[in-house]
Amino acid sequence: MKAHHSVMSLAVVLSAMTSSVGAQGTLTGQGFGYPMGGLSARSKANGAGGEFDGQSARNPAAVVTGLRTGLYFQYDPEFRQVQQGAQTDNNVVPRFAALGILFAAGERGAVSLSTHSLLDRTWSTQIRSGQRLGSDSVLFTETNRSSGAINETRLTYAYAPFAGKVAIGAAFHLLTGENRLRLRRQFDDSLRYGTLDREITLAYSGSGFSAGAILRPVTWFSLAASARRGAGIELRVEDTLKTSASVPNRIGFAARFDAIPGVSLMASADRASWSRLNGLGSAAASARDAWEYGVGADFSAARSQRVVNWVYSVGYRTRELPFAAAGNPVDERLLSGGLSAPIGGGRASVDLAVLRATRQASGSVAERAWQLSVGLTVRP
Repeated sequence: MKAHHSVMSLAVVLSAMTSSVGAQGTLTGQGFGYPMGGLSARSKANGAGGEFDGQSARNPAAVVTGLRTGLYFQYDPEFRQVQQGAQTDNNVVPRFAALGILFAAGERGAVSLSTHSLLDRTWSTQIRSGQRLGSDSVLFTETNRSSGAINETRLTYAYAPFAGKVAIGAAFHLLTGENRLRLRRQFDDSLRYGTLDREITLAYSGSGFSAGAILRPVTWFSLAASARRGAGIELRVEDTLKTSASVPNRIGFAARFDAIPGVSLMASADRASWSRLNGLGSAAASARDAWEYGVGADFSAARSQRVVNWVYSVGYRTRELPFAAAGNPVDERLLSGGLSAPIGGGRASVDLAVLRATRQASGSVAERAWQLSVGLTVRP
Protein backbone atom coordinates (compact mmCIF):
# COMPACT_ATOMS: atom_id res chain seq x y z
CA MET A 1 0.00 0.00 0.00
CA LYS A 2 2.90 2.41 0.63
CA ALA A 3 4.09 1.99 -2.96
CA HIS A 4 0.54 2.47 -4.18
CA HIS A 5 0.21 5.69 -2.16
CA SER A 6 3.54 6.99 -3.50
CA VAL A 7 2.40 6.45 -7.07
CA MET A 8 -0.84 8.25 -6.39
CA SER A 9 0.97 11.18 -4.74
CA LEU A 10 3.05 11.54 -7.88
CA ALA A 11 -0.13 11.43 -9.94
CA VAL A 12 -1.47 14.38 -7.98
CA VAL A 13 1.66 16.40 -8.76
CA LEU A 14 1.40 15.56 -12.44
CA SER A 15 -2.28 16.49 -12.51
CA ALA A 16 -1.25 19.92 -11.24
CA MET A 17 0.96 20.47 -14.25
CA THR A 18 -1.53 19.58 -16.97
CA SER A 19 -5.18 18.81 -17.59
CA SER A 20 -7.62 17.38 -20.09
CA VAL A 21 -11.33 17.57 -20.73
CA GLY A 22 -11.75 13.99 -19.67
CA ALA A 23 -10.00 14.60 -16.37
CA GLN A 24 -11.50 17.96 -15.44
CA GLY A 25 -14.76 18.08 -17.38
CA THR A 26 -14.48 21.83 -18.00
CA LEU A 27 -13.08 23.97 -20.80
CA THR A 28 -12.15 26.78 -18.38
CA GLY A 29 -10.14 24.55 -16.05
CA GLN A 30 -7.33 23.75 -18.44
CA GLY A 31 -3.67 24.49 -17.81
CA PHE A 32 -3.13 27.08 -15.08
CA GLY A 33 -6.76 28.16 -15.12
CA TYR A 34 -9.31 30.59 -16.50
CA PRO A 35 -8.11 34.12 -17.38
CA MET A 36 -10.29 36.55 -15.42
CA GLY A 37 -9.31 39.49 -17.64
CA GLY A 38 -8.66 42.05 -14.91
CA LEU A 39 -11.92 43.90 -15.59
CA SER A 40 -14.13 45.62 -13.06
CA ALA A 41 -17.84 44.84 -12.88
CA ARG A 42 -18.63 47.99 -14.87
CA SER A 43 -16.09 47.17 -17.60
CA LYS A 44 -17.47 43.64 -17.80
CA ALA A 45 -20.92 45.11 -18.35
CA ASN A 46 -19.87 47.41 -21.22
CA GLY A 47 -17.36 44.93 -22.68
CA ALA A 48 -14.75 47.43 -23.83
CA GLY A 49 -14.07 50.05 -21.15
CA GLY A 50 -11.16 48.45 -19.32
CA GLU A 51 -8.51 50.81 -20.72
CA PHE A 52 -10.44 53.83 -19.34
CA ASP A 53 -11.36 52.27 -16.00
CA GLY A 54 -9.22 52.80 -12.90
CA GLN A 55 -10.76 49.81 -11.14
CA SER A 56 -9.70 47.45 -13.93
CA ALA A 57 -6.16 46.01 -13.94
CA ARG A 58 -5.26 47.17 -17.43
CA ASN A 59 -4.27 50.80 -17.96
CA PRO A 60 -2.36 52.43 -15.05
CA ALA A 61 -3.21 55.91 -16.37
CA ALA A 62 -6.92 55.31 -15.79
CA VAL A 63 -6.68 55.59 -12.00
CA VAL A 64 -6.38 59.39 -12.26
CA THR A 65 -9.42 59.91 -14.54
CA GLY A 66 -12.64 60.80 -12.73
CA LEU A 67 -10.64 60.61 -9.51
CA ARG A 68 -12.54 59.95 -6.29
CA THR A 69 -10.85 58.39 -3.30
CA GLY A 70 -12.41 55.06 -2.43
CA LEU A 71 -12.20 51.40 -1.50
CA TYR A 72 -13.70 48.78 -3.80
CA PHE A 73 -14.46 45.07 -3.74
CA GLN A 74 -15.64 42.70 -6.47
CA TYR A 75 -17.21 39.22 -6.42
CA ASP A 76 -17.69 37.18 -9.63
CA PRO A 77 -19.54 33.84 -9.25
CA GLU A 78 -20.17 31.68 -12.32
CA PHE A 79 -23.03 29.24 -12.93
CA ARG A 80 -21.67 26.77 -15.47
CA GLN A 81 -22.98 23.92 -17.60
CA VAL A 82 -20.60 21.59 -19.44
CA GLN A 83 -21.88 19.20 -22.11
CA GLN A 84 -19.79 16.34 -23.52
CA GLY A 85 -21.77 14.13 -25.82
CA ALA A 86 -24.84 12.95 -23.91
CA GLN A 87 -23.39 13.90 -20.51
CA THR A 88 -24.17 17.21 -18.82
CA ASP A 89 -22.62 18.66 -15.66
CA ASN A 90 -23.75 21.75 -13.75
CA ASN A 91 -21.75 23.53 -11.08
CA VAL A 92 -21.23 26.89 -9.38
CA VAL A 93 -17.76 28.49 -9.21
CA PRO A 94 -17.30 31.24 -6.58
CA ARG A 95 -14.63 33.81 -7.47
CA PHE A 96 -13.37 36.80 -5.49
CA ALA A 97 -12.21 38.94 -8.39
CA ALA A 98 -10.73 42.16 -6.99
CA LEU A 99 -9.97 44.33 -3.98
CA GLY A 100 -8.41 47.78 -4.12
CA ILE A 101 -8.01 51.29 -2.78
CA LEU A 102 -7.54 54.58 -4.65
CA PHE A 103 -6.51 57.95 -3.24
CA ALA A 104 -5.28 61.32 -4.49
CA ALA A 105 -1.58 62.22 -4.57
CA GLY A 106 -1.49 65.95 -5.06
CA GLU A 107 -3.84 67.93 -7.28
CA ARG A 108 -3.24 65.93 -10.45
CA GLY A 109 -1.89 62.61 -9.24
CA ALA A 110 -3.38 59.37 -7.92
CA VAL A 111 -2.11 56.21 -6.25
CA SER A 112 -3.85 52.85 -6.31
CA LEU A 113 -3.15 49.52 -4.66
CA SER A 114 -5.24 46.62 -5.93
CA THR A 115 -5.27 42.88 -6.35
CA HIS A 116 -7.05 40.97 -9.12
CA SER A 117 -7.34 37.30 -10.06
CA LEU A 118 -5.20 36.65 -13.13
CA LEU A 119 -5.80 32.91 -13.62
CA ASP A 120 -8.51 31.20 -11.58
CA ARG A 121 -8.19 27.45 -11.12
CA THR A 122 -11.34 26.33 -9.35
CA TRP A 123 -12.94 23.07 -10.48
CA SER A 124 -13.98 19.63 -9.30
CA THR A 125 -14.83 16.35 -10.99
CA GLN A 126 -15.92 12.86 -9.95
CA ILE A 127 -15.51 9.61 -11.89
CA ARG A 128 -16.25 5.92 -11.40
CA SER A 129 -13.46 3.52 -12.31
CA GLY A 130 -11.56 0.43 -11.23
CA GLN A 131 -8.08 -1.07 -11.07
CA ARG A 132 -6.19 -4.26 -10.36
CA LEU A 133 -4.70 -4.66 -6.90
CA GLY A 134 -2.80 -7.94 -6.85
CA SER A 135 -5.23 -10.62 -8.01
CA ASP A 136 -8.32 -8.50 -7.26
CA SER A 137 -10.29 -6.11 -9.44
CA VAL A 138 -11.67 -3.30 -7.30
CA LEU A 139 -14.07 -0.45 -8.06
CA PHE A 140 -13.74 3.06 -6.68
CA THR A 141 -15.08 6.61 -6.90
CA GLU A 142 -12.39 9.20 -7.54
CA THR A 143 -12.87 12.90 -6.76
CA ASN A 144 -10.43 15.56 -7.96
CA ARG A 145 -10.64 19.15 -6.77
CA SER A 146 -8.68 22.33 -7.36
CA SER A 147 -9.10 25.69 -5.66
CA GLY A 148 -7.06 28.86 -5.77
CA ALA A 149 -5.67 31.28 -8.32
CA ILE A 150 -2.65 33.22 -9.53
CA ASN A 151 -3.34 36.76 -8.32
CA GLU A 152 -1.94 40.04 -9.62
CA THR A 153 -1.26 42.78 -7.07
CA ARG A 154 -0.64 46.17 -8.66
CA LEU A 155 0.83 49.36 -7.15
CA THR A 156 0.02 52.23 -9.50
CA TYR A 157 0.86 55.89 -9.83
CA ALA A 158 -0.86 58.09 -12.42
CA TYR A 159 -0.54 61.77 -13.29
CA ALA A 160 -2.61 64.14 -15.40
CA PRO A 161 -0.28 66.93 -16.63
CA PHE A 162 -3.12 68.45 -18.64
CA ALA A 163 -6.33 67.85 -16.71
CA GLY A 164 -8.99 66.27 -18.92
CA LYS A 165 -6.63 66.02 -21.90
CA VAL A 166 -3.72 63.68 -21.06
CA ALA A 167 -3.12 61.10 -18.36
CA ILE A 168 -0.10 58.84 -17.93
CA GLY A 169 0.64 56.09 -15.43
CA ALA A 170 2.99 53.28 -14.43
CA ALA A 171 2.62 50.26 -12.17
CA PHE A 172 4.57 47.47 -10.53
CA HIS A 173 2.91 44.04 -10.60
CA LEU A 174 3.50 41.25 -8.10
CA LEU A 175 2.09 37.85 -9.01
CA THR A 176 1.44 35.42 -6.19
CA GLY A 177 -1.00 32.65 -5.46
CA GLU A 178 -1.66 29.00 -4.77
CA ASN A 179 -3.46 26.04 -6.29
CA ARG A 180 -4.68 23.61 -3.63
CA LEU A 181 -5.22 20.22 -5.24
CA ARG A 182 -6.92 17.23 -3.65
CA LEU A 183 -7.38 13.67 -4.87
CA ARG A 184 -9.71 11.33 -2.98
CA ARG A 185 -10.19 7.71 -4.05
CA GLN A 186 -12.99 5.93 -2.19
CA PHE A 187 -12.89 2.15 -2.77
CA ASP A 188 -16.20 0.30 -2.71
CA ASP A 189 -14.65 -2.19 -0.31
CA SER A 190 -13.23 0.46 2.02
CA LEU A 191 -12.81 -1.96 4.92
CA ARG A 192 -10.29 -3.97 2.90
CA TYR A 193 -8.59 -1.31 0.78
CA GLY A 194 -9.13 1.84 2.79
CA THR A 195 -9.45 5.32 1.27
CA LEU A 196 -6.78 7.25 -0.56
CA ASP A 197 -6.75 10.97 0.30
CA ARG A 198 -3.93 13.23 -0.91
CA GLU A 199 -3.49 17.00 -0.98
CA ILE A 200 -0.77 19.14 -2.50
CA THR A 201 -0.21 22.89 -2.80
CA LEU A 202 1.40 24.65 -5.75
CA ALA A 203 2.72 28.16 -5.03
CA TYR A 204 3.50 30.84 -7.63
CA SER A 205 5.56 34.04 -7.47
CA GLY A 206 6.47 36.49 -10.23
CA SER A 207 6.56 40.16 -11.16
CA GLY A 208 6.13 42.65 -13.98
CA PHE A 209 5.80 46.32 -14.92
CA SER A 210 3.23 48.25 -16.92
CA ALA A 211 2.67 51.71 -18.33
CA GLY A 212 -0.20 53.42 -20.07
CA ALA A 213 -1.66 56.66 -21.36
CA ILE A 214 -5.02 58.23 -22.14
CA LEU A 215 -5.32 61.02 -24.70
CA ARG A 216 -8.43 63.16 -25.21
CA PRO A 217 -7.70 65.48 -28.16
CA VAL A 218 -11.32 66.69 -28.35
CA THR A 219 -14.17 66.52 -25.85
CA TRP A 220 -16.03 63.76 -27.72
CA PHE A 221 -13.15 61.39 -28.52
CA SER A 222 -10.55 59.56 -26.36
CA LEU A 223 -7.78 57.07 -27.05
CA ALA A 224 -6.09 54.77 -24.54
CA ALA A 225 -3.20 52.32 -24.68
CA SER A 226 -1.26 50.27 -22.14
CA ALA A 227 1.36 47.53 -22.03
CA ARG A 228 2.72 45.12 -19.42
CA ARG A 229 6.20 43.63 -19.49
CA GLY A 230 6.51 40.42 -17.48
CA ALA A 231 9.58 39.31 -15.57
CA GLY A 232 10.15 35.80 -14.21
CA ILE A 233 7.64 33.53 -12.47
CA GLU A 234 8.38 30.45 -10.36
CA LEU A 235 6.36 27.40 -9.35
CA ARG A 236 7.06 25.70 -6.02
CA VAL A 237 5.68 22.42 -4.74
CA GLU A 238 5.72 22.21 -0.95
CA ASP A 239 8.33 25.03 -0.80
CA THR A 240 10.60 23.31 -3.33
CA LEU A 241 11.32 25.16 -6.59
CA LYS A 242 10.19 22.97 -9.49
CA THR A 243 10.03 25.13 -12.61
CA SER A 244 10.24 28.73 -13.82
CA ALA A 245 9.06 30.72 -16.83
CA SER A 246 8.05 34.32 -17.65
CA VAL A 247 5.00 36.40 -16.77
CA PRO A 248 2.91 37.00 -19.92
CA ASN A 249 3.31 40.34 -21.68
CA ARG A 250 0.17 42.16 -22.77
CA ILE A 251 -0.75 45.19 -24.85
CA GLY A 252 -4.12 46.87 -25.18
CA PHE A 253 -5.80 49.67 -27.14
CA ALA A 254 -9.21 51.33 -26.88
CA ALA A 255 -11.22 54.21 -28.28
CA ARG A 256 -14.23 55.97 -26.80
CA PHE A 257 -16.76 58.24 -28.51
CA ASP A 258 -18.81 60.72 -26.45
CA ALA A 259 -20.37 62.77 -29.25
CA ILE A 260 -23.95 62.05 -28.08
CA PRO A 261 -24.78 63.50 -24.63
CA GLY A 262 -25.24 60.71 -22.10
CA VAL A 263 -23.91 58.01 -24.44
CA SER A 264 -20.38 56.57 -24.56
CA LEU A 265 -19.47 54.13 -27.34
CA MET A 266 -16.31 52.04 -26.91
CA ALA A 267 -14.16 49.55 -28.81
CA SER A 268 -11.06 47.73 -27.59
CA ALA A 269 -8.42 45.17 -28.54
CA ASP A 270 -6.09 43.33 -26.18
CA ARG A 271 -3.34 40.76 -26.74
CA ALA A 272 -1.64 38.61 -24.10
CA SER A 273 1.44 36.48 -24.77
CA TRP A 274 0.43 33.52 -22.61
CA SER A 275 3.02 31.31 -24.32
CA ARG A 276 5.64 32.88 -22.02
CA LEU A 277 4.22 30.58 -19.32
CA ASN A 278 5.31 27.49 -21.26
CA GLY A 279 7.83 25.54 -19.24
CA LEU A 280 6.16 26.38 -15.94
CA GLY A 281 4.15 23.15 -16.26
CA SER A 282 4.32 20.03 -18.39
CA ALA A 283 4.33 20.03 -22.19
CA ALA A 284 0.61 19.21 -22.15
CA ALA A 285 -0.08 22.54 -20.39
CA SER A 286 1.17 24.52 -23.37
CA ALA A 287 -0.38 27.99 -23.70
CA ARG A 288 -1.06 30.04 -26.81
CA ASP A 289 -1.00 33.80 -27.29
CA ALA A 290 -4.52 35.21 -27.37
CA TRP A 291 -6.44 38.20 -28.69
CA GLU A 292 -9.53 39.77 -27.15
CA TYR A 293 -11.89 42.20 -28.91
CA GLY A 294 -14.74 44.14 -27.33
CA VAL A 295 -17.42 46.68 -28.18
CA GLY A 296 -19.94 48.30 -25.88
CA ALA A 297 -21.85 51.34 -24.69
CA ASP A 298 -22.68 53.23 -21.49
CA PHE A 299 -25.89 55.23 -21.15
CA SER A 300 -26.17 57.93 -18.47
CA ALA A 301 -27.81 61.26 -17.75
CA ALA A 302 -24.58 62.52 -16.16
CA ARG A 303 -22.60 65.12 -18.11
CA SER A 304 -19.43 64.83 -15.99
CA GLN A 305 -17.26 61.88 -15.05
CA ARG A 306 -17.12 63.30 -11.50
CA VAL A 307 -20.89 62.94 -11.06
CA VAL A 308 -22.03 59.63 -9.60
CA ASN A 309 -25.20 58.70 -11.46
CA TRP A 310 -27.11 55.72 -12.78
CA VAL A 311 -25.31 54.20 -15.74
CA TYR A 312 -26.67 51.38 -17.92
CA SER A 313 -24.30 49.29 -20.02
CA VAL A 314 -24.31 46.70 -22.79
CA GLY A 315 -21.34 44.97 -24.40
CA TYR A 316 -19.91 42.08 -26.35
CA ARG A 317 -16.47 40.43 -26.17
CA THR A 318 -14.84 37.61 -28.03
CA ARG A 319 -11.51 36.10 -27.06
CA GLU A 320 -9.25 33.07 -27.23
CA LEU A 321 -8.54 31.21 -24.01
CA PRO A 322 -4.83 30.50 -23.40
CA PHE A 323 -5.00 26.75 -22.73
CA ALA A 324 -6.23 24.10 -25.14
CA ALA A 325 -8.65 21.32 -24.18
CA ALA A 326 -7.22 17.93 -25.22
CA GLY A 327 -5.21 19.75 -27.89
CA ASN A 328 -8.18 21.75 -29.22
CA PRO A 329 -8.17 25.59 -28.97
CA VAL A 330 -10.96 27.09 -26.87
CA ASP A 331 -12.79 30.26 -27.92
CA GLU A 332 -15.14 32.29 -25.72
CA ARG A 333 -17.89 34.76 -26.50
CA LEU A 334 -19.48 37.00 -23.86
CA LEU A 335 -22.68 39.01 -24.19
CA SER A 336 -23.08 41.41 -21.27
CA GLY A 337 -25.25 44.04 -19.67
CA GLY A 338 -25.46 45.81 -16.36
CA LEU A 339 -25.85 48.98 -14.37
CA SER A 340 -24.02 51.24 -11.93
CA ALA A 341 -26.01 52.96 -9.19
CA PRO A 342 -25.19 55.40 -6.37
CA ILE A 343 -26.13 54.45 -2.83
CA GLY A 344 -25.79 56.22 0.51
CA GLY A 345 -26.23 59.65 -1.00
CA GLY A 346 -23.24 59.24 -3.31
CA ARG A 347 -20.92 57.93 -0.58
CA ALA A 348 -20.94 54.53 -2.24
CA SER A 349 -21.90 52.90 -5.51
CA VAL A 350 -22.71 49.41 -6.68
CA ASP A 351 -21.87 47.97 -10.10
CA LEU A 352 -23.72 44.94 -11.42
CA ALA A 353 -22.94 42.98 -14.58
CA VAL A 354 -24.61 39.88 -16.01
CA LEU A 355 -22.76 37.95 -18.73
CA ARG A 356 -23.74 35.02 -20.91
CA ALA A 357 -20.62 33.06 -21.87
CA THR A 358 -20.35 30.37 -24.53
CA ARG A 359 -17.15 28.37 -24.99
CA GLN A 360 -16.41 25.90 -27.71
CA ALA A 361 -13.56 23.59 -28.63
CA SER A 362 -13.30 21.24 -31.59
CA GLY A 363 -15.01 17.98 -30.77
CA SER A 364 -18.05 17.19 -28.67
CA VAL A 365 -17.39 19.44 -25.66
CA ALA A 366 -19.28 22.71 -25.19
CA GLU A 367 -19.61 24.98 -22.17
CA ARG A 368 -22.17 27.63 -21.34
CA ALA A 369 -22.27 29.83 -18.29
CA TRP A 370 -23.98 32.73 -16.60
CA GLN A 371 -21.50 35.06 -14.91
CA LEU A 372 -22.51 37.57 -12.27
CA SER A 373 -20.14 40.39 -11.33
CA VAL A 374 -20.88 42.60 -8.33
CA GLY A 375 -18.66 45.54 -7.45
CA LEU A 376 -18.99 47.78 -4.40
CA THR A 377 -17.16 51.11 -4.01
CA VAL A 378 -17.16 53.07 -0.74
CA ARG A 379 -15.95 56.68 -0.61
CA PRO A 380 -15.14 58.79 2.46
